[in-house]
Formats: sequence, structure tokens, C-alpha cells
Amino acid sequence: MKTQKNHRLPLTLAGLMAATLPPAVAANQGSSAGVIEEVIVTARKRAESIQETPVAVTAITGDSLREQGILGAQELSKSVPSLQINNSTSPQIFIRGIGQRAPFARFDPSVSVYLDGIFIPRPDGQLLDTIDVDSVQVLRGPQGTLFGKNNTGGALVFTLTKPGEEFGGYIEGSLGNYNEQRLQAAVDLPINDELLTRISVNTRRRDGFLKDATGRENQSIDRLSAIFQTRWLASDDLTIDGFAFVGRTRENFPSYNCRIVNEDALFVNGLGILWPGDTDPNNPSAYKDNCEANSRESQADLHTNQGDSQRQKKDQDELMLGLTFDYQFSADHSMKSILGYRDATKFNPQTTADEGGPAEFLRADLLDDSLQESLTFELQFNGVLFDSVDYAAGIFWQDEYKSERFNTANPLVGAEPTKFLGLAAGQQGVDIGVVGDLLNTLTGLVPGGTLPLVAGALPLATVQDFEIDGETFAAFTQATWHITDNLEVTLGGRYTEETRDSYLVTRSADLAEVTSIISSADPRFVPVLPDMGAMAFLGRWSQDPLTIANNILRERFTGDIRAPLGDAKIDQREDTFRQFTPMASAAYIFPEELLDGSIINSAMVYATWSNGFKSGFQEPFGLDGLSVVEPEELENREIGIKIDALERSLRINLAAYSMTFENMHLITVNVDSNNTLVVGSQNAGESVIEGAELEVMWFPSMNTMVNFTYSNNNYRYEEFMDNDLKSLALRGEFVPIDRSDEEFAVSPEETAALGIQYTLNTEFGRFVPRLDASYKSDIYLGLDRGAWEASKRKEALTYADAYVLFDARLSWSNDADDLSIAAYVKNLTDERYDIGAVAAGDSIGTLTTVLGDPRTYGIELRKTF
Repeated sequence: MKTQKNHRLPLTLAGLMAATLPPAVAANQGSSAGVIEEVIVTARKRAESIQETPVAVTAITGDSLREQGILGAQELSKSVPSLQINNSTSPQIFIRGIGQRAPFARFDPSVSVYLDGIFIPRPDGQLLDTIDVDSVQVLRGPQGTLFGKNNTGGALVFTLTKPGEEFGGYIEGSLGNYNEQRLQAAVDLPINDELLTRISVNTRRRDGFLKDATGRENQSIDRLSAIFQTRWLASDDLTIDGFAFVGRTRENFPSYNCRIVNEDALFVNGLGILWPGDTDPNNPSAYKDNCEANSRESQADLHTNQGDSQRQKKDQDELMLGLTFDYQFSADHSMKSILGYRDATKFNPQTTADEGGPAEFLRADLLDDSLQESLTFELQFNGVLFDSVDYAAGIFWQDEYKSERFNTANPLVGAEPTKFLGLAAGQQGVDIGVVGDLLNTLTGLVPGGTLPLVAGALPLATVQDFEIDGETFAAFTQATWHITDNLEVTLGGRYTEETRDSYLVTRSADLAEVTSIISSADPRFVPVLPDMGAMAFLGRWSQDPLTIANNILRERFTGDIRAPLGDAKIDQREDTFRQFTPMASAAYIFPEELLDGSIINSAMVYATWSNGFKSGFQEPFGLDGLSVVEPEELENREIGIKIDALERSLRINLAAYSMTFENMHLITVNVDSNNTLVVGSQNAGESVIEGAELEVMWFPSMNTMVNFTYSNNNYRYEEFMDNDLKSLALRGEFVPIDRSDEEFAVSPEETAALGIQYTLNTEFGRFVPRLDASYKSDIYLGLDRGAWEASKRKEALTYADAYVLFDARLSWSNDADDLSIAAYVKNLTDERYDIGAVAAGDSIGTLTTVLGDPRTYGIELRKTF
């Protein structure tokens, strides 16, 4: 047998310490170019050279993060191919077009995030600041074997800088526009030769740059965090690492602007309903006017008008604890156990969605505090068998609890008698003949013969208390057989079993009591159908009866819930989802003698077949309680090549893939047994994703570095069936529609990034200018069929435009390299671009858009000791 080569390092302590070496450049003997040093990654749970790892992985060291001015996970999407991170009204991480759009507790993310090996299950805690981060690895494509559940898109792996053996550290401060203030510091405090500690703190504040008409400043930053780490070198074979992370966030989410997408949408003109403020039934305009009052055309630059009911608060406290035992119990075998705990509280109320204007028409609020708690344990075994087989095997367990209280509310709306009868006809148990006779009688009491009708035709208030207990168990193994020094084959698989127990309490508005309250307060309102909250107004539309009726409720119910609630409906169900996700890959490393005399110094080609799945869950389905959404599955076929050339001054990594996505969790519209519209997730689609990614690093000289990345993803639905919303709303009829010709939402098809950095050594110190450019193609933002049809009329109605951002940075450091000063500008050209939004053309008929950061600039000072 062949002896173990460097590309098969076991995951020892030394391997872990080397896993974050920066991609430095060294002199190339006999050449003016630089040399790219080896980068070690742990994408297969063992330390390997990135160029000999058959996985599409991007590794960025802490030094590189600082050189690029990257302060948080969100900024990684500027340079990592196929990575899209939005942090608008909810955190969203997408890789290769796969991610989770909705922010609610029942939805799991499709891209997993790990901090020092500990799984972070909720999107709210995934967008980490890069405080004291030694490296970030972005693993693209399903990682369903070694990295747990819900990795259909991939994984982000953050590794902290470990405590040092000597006293030392750094302090870094920054000041910038929008009153930005940042302070970051870390210090190593070794207790003795065996027990090491490290403390790091970070605080960052910035005023919001989106000014709302209410005086609020949204898209602000206010974060405070601290990390305490310990490392106990218990013996030559045993290392115990522990950390405690405490985070506090007090920010404002970005506010958004509004645009009408479809005037025939149900809530605009499609149902013929009137909204508070409408005084002419022949020309209803309140809904449209409300949206246009918050359009970008009606507002000044970086200004919004969302009204007093909006709560953009993003307040959260978070605690994470981690404990890792790394034991090398023989020369070829090691064991690692990772125990993690996370507790987070989101402080509400928080507004998550509405129709986009300042009036309180459609409200969706998270009420009370949302709780998240998880406990994870992972046991890994790594090593070498028979001197030619590397293996990683283990088990994973997680217990998670999460809760939220959600309120959806609409105002009382109105209609003319003929329109109302058409709407009421779709409701079960309504005697249209009797109602018609009553309306004819009441109409005779009104001068002029017209009769305003007020009703709770849309859900007036639905409050849901949702608690989820989840337990996950998984067993995994992966083995790589080095058939020769140049050829390897890898096989692996993971069995996952997840049990979810959901408890849902639903209380809806008591419309009969609503009718009684309003008719008692104002005798002009005469009950017609009390169970629908339907009342005739013995007056004229010009008196604005809808505003009068809604104000009566607002004065009676001053809190967030603006209506009396009926009896609670309780639903509970438990489901278990099971899945086996296998993988296989083959890789060939070209022999050195084969490459002698060429410009290529090393090369590897690989082919991979891998699978991933995202767990199913229970979905609240209107008055029918909880329904089950089955797991979604992903199969990936990928080929790649990794090359170092030109005396190792040039690195080119290329991957091409084709993925089949089945049982996709897609948002569709349906009706419950009460004929009420319900929007939620269903296993509605199958799709194919085909794409390619390119990463290039080049040192044309000792002092010059060039980075280039590019990705192209083509998304295609094979099947996407939905129901026509208007037929459901008006007649309760299920009319299927085929949506398979639509584009994927949220993710751009093309991304590109270019970074150029130059190092100038002078007698006054080292100067390093850097320029980065990033490109995102246009992004489809539609949610339903109406949005797609609107895009055919005019793309601007449902698309975010393509954009290019430029960042510039100039840093100086002294000869001792312990003091540095940097000046930076992000979004140099002050580009206006969208970072998130949604277009709903069938129902609410609006496009809400969220702007990304304008030009920001500042200066940084860093001192190491």
C-alpha cells in the first residue's frame, strides 16, 4: 500500500489549526509573479487542500475578509458565486437559486449555517457578523451527507479564531457617514501552558438611511456582541474547546415603497370592494391611492411613507454555548464530540407584511415575543483505514422549540348590494333570496335608492399561537478510497429522521359581536348578515361609512388586535419525516510528471452525485387547522476541475452542475372548508437547475492580486400547478393553472465579481489600494400568476433591475505591521438597487421594494499588540 499523502490529512489538532491559513503570496524563484499558498478546508470533515477537495467550496480567511472590508455574512454574496443573501424584511440565504423566502417559525432555511461546528437552525441568527472569524467556507450544492438536514442549497461554515498561547490581541475602531460607529477588540489571556482563553467584543451602530414620513429612520444598525473562548490542551491527544456567544440587536428593518402591479387584482378592483376612505362606489380609489402615496415617484430619494401601524423593529437577544472535545485516540483515528445550545428571543410586535401604503388596510403582525431554543449534539469519528481509506462517520441529534404569535387583520370593507350578493353567494349557508329581500327593503329607506353595505368580507382578525417541538436524529458516514496516489472514489450516506409536534391555537374575529358593537354605537348601521359582519348603512357613501365603522372598532379595541375574538380552535399533530441521502464522487489528480513542461502545475477533475432533502412541516391552513407539507428532495450531478498554473501564480476552479428538485415547497393559494382564502406552502413543483461557477485567483506580480468569480444558473420548472385565485375567491371553484413557464424568484441568474489589490512598500510603510466590483443580473420578484402576467406587460412591475456595485479601499500599515489605517467607500457610485421585495398580482396587486445601502464611507484604525 502507498503511504498516506498530504491530501489525506486526518482531522488532528494540527490540521484544525492549519485549516484557516490565509491564501498568502510568496516569491516565485526565477519569476516576478507571486505564488498562491495552500489553503486548507474541512468540507469533508477533515483537513484537506482546497485544490484536492472534490467539492465546490469557497474559502475566505479572516485576513481576506478584513482586506475586502466584509463586516457580516450578507456581504459575502458580493464575491461568492451563486450566493445570494438578502436582509430586507427577513433574512434570506440562497445558493444556486435554492433558499427560503418566508420568515415564519414553521419554515426551515435551505442553507445551513454553522459556527464552530454548531448548527444554527433559524434564519434570524444566521447572518453573523464576521467578528473574530478566522475563516468562512461556503459549500455550494446539497451537503446532505456530512452537514445535516436542510442543506439542499449548501452550507456556510464559520470558524472562530482560537485562543493563542501568548498574551496579545487587537483593537479596531471605525467612524463613517450616517453616524456609523464601530469598535471591535480581542485579547488572548493564557492562564498557563495548557489552559488558554480569548475574549472578543464587537459593537456597531449606524443611523437608518431610509427616512419614513412618521419620522422613523429604518435600515439602521445597532449590534452588540461578545465571545468568550477557552481551549484546554488536556494532553497531547485531547483538546477541549468551549465558547459562549452573547448577542444583542436593536435595529430597524428597512421600510419599503409600493407600486400597483395589477389594477384587476382582487383587492384593487377585482372584487368590486371599497376600502376606508372610498366615498364614490363608481370610482373606488382608496386602495390604489394608499399604495401610490408610498411610491418612489411620490417620495423623495431614500424616503418612504408606511404609516404609524408599521413596526420595523428588529430586536433580538441571543445566547450560544459550544463545547467541543477533540480526541486523537490513535495515530490514525480521532473522535470529536460537539455540544451546542442556542437560546434566542425576538422582541415583538413586528410588522411583517402589508399592501405597502400608510393606511392600515392589510396587516400582518408578529405579536408578543417569539422564542427559539435548540440543543444539538454531534459525534464524529475520523481516520484512515487500511492506509488507503479516509473515513468520517457519526451521529447528529437536535431538539428544538420555537413559538410565535401571528395576527393577520383587514378592515371592514364595503360594496354595493349587487356586488355584495355576488360575494355572499360563495359563502356556505347564505340564503341569497332572503338577504336580497332585506336589502331591497332597506334600500327604500335611503334617499336616492343606493345602499352602502359594510362587511367583514376579508378576515377581520385571525390570531394564531403556534408552538413547534422538533427532534432530529441522523447517522452518517462517508469514506474515500485512494485507489492510487492520483485516483480516489468517495461513497457516503446519511439517514435522517425528524419528528415535529405542532400545537396551534386559532382565534378569529367574532363578526356577530362586531355587528352588535357597531350597530349599538351608531344606529345608522343595520345588521344584515351578522355572522359575516354585514351591515347596511342608512346614509350615503359620501359620508365614508367604512371609516366610521372601522373607527368605532379602533376606539373600542386600542391594542394590536382590533376586533373581539371568538372561541379558540386547538389543533395538534405529530408527524415523522424520514430520508436517506446518498452521495458518490470520483476524483483524479493529474500526476506531476504528466504536467511537466506545461503551464499547469497541478490539476484535479472530479464528478459528484449527491442528494439533499429539506424536512417537511405542518402548515396552518385557515380554519381547517394543520396540514402537512412533505419534504422536498434534491439530486445533484456535478463535474469540476481545479487548476494551479503559471508557476502557481494562477488558480482556476470551475464547476458545472445539473440539479433536479422535487416536491418543492412553493407558495400557493387555496381555500379552507369555510371558503376562506389561504396562502401557504404546498408541495407544488418540480424543477431543474443547471449552471456553472468559475473562480479565478491570479498574482501577475509579487504585489498585485486579481480575483474574479462568475456564476450562471438557469432555473426551469418542470411542473408547477396552482389554482386560479379569482375563481376560488368568487365562486369557490378549483380551476387549475399551469405556472411552469415562470422564472425562479429572489435569485439572479448571473453574478460576477472582480477584485484588484496592489501592495506598495515604501519607506513610510505599506500602502494597499483595492477596488471591488460586483454584478447581479435582474431578479424576478413575483409570488403568484398575476405577477408573472404583469411582467409580460412591463418587466419593471415585478423585476428588480440588474446592477453593479463598486467598493474602494485604501489601507496603510507600518513596518512593524502592528498599526494600520484604512479609508473605504462602499457603493462608490451611489447606486440605487433592490435587495428584497415581493410582487403579488392576483390578490393585493402591489409590488413592494426594498433599497440596498446607498454610498457609505469611513475610516478604520487597527492596533495589534
